Formats: sequence, structure tokens, C-alpha cells
Amino acid sequence: MKDHKYFGAFISVLLTLSLSSCEDQMIPDNEVKYLESGFMGMCFWGFNDKEYEEVILKDKQSYQDFGDSVRVHIDNLDCSAATLKDIDFNKYFLVGKFTHGGGCSVSYDRHVILDEKNNKLIYRIDADYLGLCKMLIVNMNWVLIPKKYCDLTIEFQVE
Repeated sequence: MKDHKYFGAFISVLLTLSLSSCEDQMIPDNEVKYLESGFMGMCFWGFNDKEYEEVILKDKQSYQDFGDSVRVHIDNLDCSAATLKDIDFNKYFLVGKFTHGGGCSVSYDRHVILDEKNNKLIYRIDADYLGLCKMLIVNMNWVLIPKKYCDLTIEFQVE
């Protein structure tokens, strides 16, 4: 009789865990596109001095406005005619989170998590800075997210 009591408790725990895990689910990596920090090109690195900690760009015009605001104007780098990389804003919107830390190298583990209960996306970035170098490592952590999630709020989490 004791075994049945424990078995019932075990099933209850499993059901509770499986139901609660449905609230937050990772968006599969084949749906999102994690981009390299410099995917825009050398001429669009001026965001470092403009305090762009978090960026959400949902259409082509806001993307162009952002690009124009961060375009680098250096004498030895002709950026006046530089254009941004194409993004299909009918399929995706662009999100970026600035991170920085010190070390010799860094590895990133990035995930976009759907929190249906709270009607939001969580962009979680785990940055692991390695080594004793005194080098500053920065990254904008760009990601293209499917347009179907465009109306959800975005929460950024950096570990």
C-alpha cells in the first residue's frame, strides 16, 4: 500500500513540473538568427558612445534611423556611402543587447525564451569572460526574431 502512495506523489510531481514548464519555452534556434556583433559592418560601430544598451528595431525605417545615428565618421574610413545589411522586416525584427567585460576571450550562450503567461520574450545572454588579460570585450548581441513575436514586450537578462 505504501508503494501506491509514493507512486501517486511521484506522478503528481511529474505532472506539476510538466505543466509549469509549458509557461516558458525556448524559441528554437532555427527560428531565430543570432548575428555577429559587427554584422552591420565597420561603419556602424558608433553606438558605443551613444548609450545604446538595448535596441529593438521593428521596421526598415527605424533600422535606417539607427544606422544613420551610429554611422562612424572617421577621416581614414569612408563611411559616407556605406549601407546597412538587408533585413527582411516582413519576417523578422532586430533586437540587440550591449554587453561588456574583461578577459582574454569570451563565449556567449544566447537564448530567446517565450513567456506566454506574461506576454513577453526574454532574451537571455550568458557571457563567460575567460583569462586574466585586461582587455575590454564588447558585443551588441544582435538577434533576428520572427515577426510573429513583434507585439510582445522584451525583457533582457545578462548573466
